Amino acid sequence: MNGVKYVVNSSNSKISGSNPIDATYASTHSCPDACPLKRTCYAKLGNIGFFIINKLNKECVGLSSTQIARAEAKLIDASYKGSSIPKNRCLRLHVSGDSRTPSAAKIVNSAVKRWKARGDSSNIVWSYTHAWSEVLREEWNNVSMLASIDSLDQVEYARQNGYACSLVVAEHPSNKAYKLPGCDVKWIPCPAQTNKGAVNANCEKCRLCMKADYLFEHNMGITFAAHGTRKNELKRSLKVIK
Repeated sequence: MNGVKYVVNSSNSKISGSNPIDATYASTHSCPDACPLKRTCYAKLGNIGFFIINKLNKECVGLSSTQIARAEAKLIDASYKGSSIPKNRCLRLHVSGDSRTPSAAKIVNSAVKRWKARGDSSNIVWSYTHAWSEVLREEWNNVSMLASIDSLDQVEYARQNGYACSLVVAEHPSNKAYKLPGCDVKWIPCPAQTNKGAVNANCEKCRLCMKADYLFEHNMGITFAAHGTRKNELKRSLKVIK
């Protein structure tokens, strides 16, 4: 697999709802070294980390980001044996991994364009990138891509590069949209965290992160509260907002 994996009908309950969602996984070697989550990434936790990520990381030792991107593009092209994409099927790009250079992003973005051409307007692809300072938003014109920032002082820079932002906070101060001190962005807390058990508490129903351009135009962003078995470790890794 050369450090990448394409999953049809992901069993990840956070992203999939009544309509199945596909997903790609890439080795965390594809992520920028500057990412503070590279060692504590959520993708490395639990079964995903044990059965998928560890294997992908072993497979791509010595491969460049461009080589990993080409392998990912090949799998995207091979999905559904190159035939039509099912209606309403969306794709969560990079549940793990990233495209840390413009050349890698162009390769994957082009594959996404071909993937969407095999479907219709109901087939949406979305993701998050820590490489937003190196890869401009325009390189991801076929993906609803959010900048995964580490602190509020990065908001302006990310927006200059064309991105709406996502941010990890210690806790959500409200289940509704809120402002954070010193920042004029309207932050929307992830419904999968604030509305657990509700019908829209998954990516397939919520779809906010699939509207990156809308979020950018309306100066909105998405927040995720630190969670999981390594919550405290994550807080130490990031400048999480209190």
